[in-house]
Amino acid sequence: MASSLPDPAAAEIASGRPRHFPGFDGLRAMSALAILLCHTAWTSGFTSRSFLGAYTSRLDTSVSVFFMISGFLMYRPFAVSHLSERESPTLRTYFQRRLLRIVPAYWLALTILTYGLHVISLGPGWQGVAIHYLFLQIYFPSAVFYGITQAWTLCTEMAFYFFLPLFAFLVARRKRNLTAQLGWELGGIAVLYLISIAFRSWAILLPLGKTVNGKFVFACTPHCLTQPSYSSLLVNWLPAYLDVFGLGMLLAVLSAWSVERRSESPFFGRRLFPWASWAAAGLAFLLVADVMSNHNILYVVSLRMNLERQALEGIIALLLLLPAVFGPQDTTLIHRFLRSWPLASLGVISYGIYLWHGDLITQVFRWTGWQYGGVPFWLLSVALLAVTIPVATVSYFCLERPLLQLKNRTSVWGGRRASGRTTIESGPPVEPAPETDGISSDGRQLSTDKVHVEGHRDGSSKPDLQGTDILENPGR
Repeated sequence: MASSLPDPAAAEIASGRPRHFPGFDGLRAMSALAILLCHTAWTSGFTSRSFLGAYTSRLDTSVSVFFMISGFLMYRPFAVSHLSERESPTLRTYFQRRLLRIVPAYWLALTILTYGLHVISLGPGWQGVAIHYLFLQIYFPSAVFYGITQAWTLCTEMAFYFFLPLFAFLVARRKRNLTAQLGWELGGIAVLYLISIAFRSWAILLPLGKTVNGKFVFACTPHCLTQPSYSSLLVNWLPAYLDVFGLGMLLAVLSAWSVERRSESPFFGRRLFPWASWAAAGLAFLLVADVMSNHNILYVVSLRMNLERQALEGIIALLLLLPAVFGPQDTTLIHRFLRSWPLASLGVISYGIYLWHGDLITQVFRWTGWQYGGVPFWLLSVALLAVTIPVATVSYFCLERPLLQLKNRTSVWGGRRASGRTTIESGPPVEPAPETDGISSDGRQLSTDKVHVEGHRDGSSKPDLQGTDILENPGR
């Protein structure tokens, strides 16, 4: 028997306003810190030296958490609209809110890191500038070694923003009863998952080289460190991650359905549920580390390995999100941990942490004289946090927060609706739900017919342009 809705969901029905999910800031903080630690573990040499490197190298799984949060928060207003009598989000407002949240902070970091601190380059000519400022670097082989390497995830995220309204229109373009509409929502998400599997299977099996005199030679040779093969970029594109976004959208549909039905499974209200969910996520993380046992930043991965890894990473993200979506949000230590002041505060500035930390490592090395692979993991992590958190805080309060206040004056839902179709008209202002910061990370592929080589999916690495001996990943 289903139980009554928790107070936040009941308030959503009564007020007509989007529900707030207080645990998401904590999840963002955990994910941003995990990616930072993944990078410091690699650049300090800890990942390659220690047996724990099998686990620190898999902290890039947090990218799937960011993508899934995006899928959930971006699609939930559409799902609520499709399964109720609310108007769909207006396209003008939807894109205005997304661009205000993502673009200015990225442009600020890109500009200061390039022209202020000179720790990155955008490549030769005006083309490099245009490519990176317009979120296009994952589509140009010559651009992947430049700019903010982990910002490839923003390119994928931006593609998702443009895709999502089209998907919402297609699954709700005809008026149906609620049960039939639920079936279309679930069926559409299942199709997205299958598209991701098919796309990755095709991309991984593309031949990226040929055999010359009995030896395999990459097609990009001798320019692989400046202009990799175009097909090696495919795993960064949106179709490759539609499974992860789709799982977030699935949570959005189920959450919206529970609100419409005014009931929720009593299982989600049990105090054991968050612990069981996170324990299962921990087990899945151990399995990912077992599947991807190579500590190197470039590693050979078969199609089977890729499918297993991404499926497990999607399960990890799903299990971490479940307690933050369903059930009471203040009854267990896990919920109180996610909502704690230190973690929630870091979650608020997590976008800045994600944008700045990767290239501030270079700046820390300049200031201290440390060498890649020659500094203790914990010391580099503490030093990077000491620099990154103040920078991210200034970015948030001086730029992001004022723009968030402007963004929050715009409507999420355009009032009442007569059908489930997406509209372009404006509506009365409504308090918005918190949204994702659009954070994430991938793997660079260098593949043969049946095997391909990937790099860290967290965006940690770049080619060494200053004479260090570290090999870093251009695909992030």
